[in-house]
Amino acid sequence: MLNLAFVDEVVDVPREVDDDLHPVEVPWVREALLEHFLEVNQVELDGTVVEAVDAGFEMLEPDLTLLPLFPRMGKKALVKVQMVLDYPAAEAPKRVRMVWGTYPPDLAVGGPGFMPTVTIRAQLFSGGIVTPVEFTEDEPEFTWHATGKTATDLMLPVPQAVAPEPIQYPLVSSIIALAGMIVLFRRRFDGMAWISALGAIGVAALLLPYGRVALPFATQVELPAEAEARDIFLPLHANVYRAFDYTAESDIYDALARSVDGSMLDELYEQVYRGLIQQEQGGAVSRVQEVRPLDLEVVAIGELPDDGRLGFLVDARWQVDGRVTHWGHSHDRTNEYRARYAVVQTDAGWRIGGSQILESLTVSATPEGAGG
Repeated sequence: MLNLAFVDEVVDVPREVDDDLHPVEVPWVREALLEHFLEVNQVELDGTVVEAVDAGFEMLEPDLTLLPLFPRMGKKALVKVQMVLDYPAAEAPKRVRMVWGTYPPDLAVGGPGFMPTVTIRAQLFSGGIVTPVEFTEDEPEFTWHATGKTATDLMLPVPQAVAPEPIQYPLVSSIIALAGMIVLFRRRFDGMAWISALGAIGVAALLLPYGRVALPFATQVELPAEAEARDIFLPLHANVYRAFDYTAESDIYDALARSVDGSMLDELYEQVYRGLIQQEQGGAVSRVQEVRPLDLEVVAIGELPDDGRLGFLVDARWQVDGRVTHWGHSHDRTNEYRARYAVVQTDAGWRIGGSQILESLTVSATPEGAGG
């Protein structure tokens, strides 16, 4: 998307009204922008320069309620067009080099004696995940390489629950030995009873390596020590946010399932999703830039009070940096949270099985470009 302020800096298309765009004028703007981008921008696919193809152009309805946020550019900041350029390829490329070649003055932050050029903030969609990309006048190029990795591959490894070696009980030998002892007692320890008992014990000894069964109560996963519990929780928690690097809801749920117990999936999805919504940006969902653990206390290890499962409880405090990206600028916000988490052992490994938000606050919100 490009707003009218940006358009006026890169192409010269006469209009009847300076801060608006009439539908009749849209085709002229479209043609001028296409010509401009073909001249200044460049895309290489596996070393071959590919020319852009005009794949769509649309004038968007401005949200004039946001006008007070842009005292410098006024309505020009809100009148926007959406342009789609395709770069056709015969097959999926392994290397894509992009050069952005136009950097008009940043009217949103510049002023008398200080007028920097804009930073073009973009988002790269690949493998179902989103990667932030920036183009500047000093660094106008970006090269993407195919890795074959997906968001799942980018998940942090979580230490697995380790079950102790099961205790093998010699069931068959025990039954034979017990039968021999019963015979001995019933026959009041006479000579033949002793012979039968000793024979049974001998056979039981020979069969000791065989007919063993694992004791079920001895196969439970060993509970972690406090330091181990921290090492388990931190990547689980980080991976919850990494799941939101995906763009499709189904993919987010699949990635969350690697860190969250099934019964908690919906609740934790909604919890994180709500935290990423920036209401001041019209309800736009921000992209996670960084998750910073601040404090972590292991509260309890053992049988959990709510459902009796084995695991541990932690009290965690952390910050999340989120960003909503628009054309040429972004809106950043940092939220801080404190929550109580239950981590439980499941057949699939350690999972977050409970969550209760205790505190939530906005630490900083810097809507870059809002003063435009």
